[in-house]
Amino acid sequence: MKLFCQIDTGAFAGVMIVLVSTMMFGTWLAPTHQGAGTDLPKVSHPVSMPRSQREDAKFVTVMRDGSVYFGVDKIATYDLASRILDRLKDRSVERRVYIRADGRARYRTVKEVLDGVRSAGIERVAFPVDQRHVPTADR
Repeated sequence: MKLFCQIDTGAFAGVMIVLVSTMMFGTWLAPTHQGAGTDLPKVSHPVSMPRSQREDAKFVTVMRDGSVYFGVDKIATYDLASRILDRLKDRSVERRVYIRADGRARYRTVKEVLDGVRSAGIERVAFPVDQRHVPTADR
């Protein structure tokens, strides 16, 4: 019997490359708060909002735990109006705000966000929702 006194460096290097690449690409591909953490309210007849897909669309996200995001930045509700006004300095952006509120978020938080949007002078507010899936009855 011959004893093994060496480490297989090829296998070790392969495992390390897989671990490093998983760590690097896993953080890049991880979902952000903009769709992963919000369970949007479900309705039977939603209205299509194609302008919400534009790059300059302003999204305010209200999470279930009460945290508020403007775009990808976490903000306080009292700071929302000034952030919106900063974005409105560019005349080419649409004067509409999309409030993506979790279906289980507290009404008080959503109302504070809506008050902040209104105090910035925005009258056009939209609430994105999901389509409710109604099971069809087989005859």
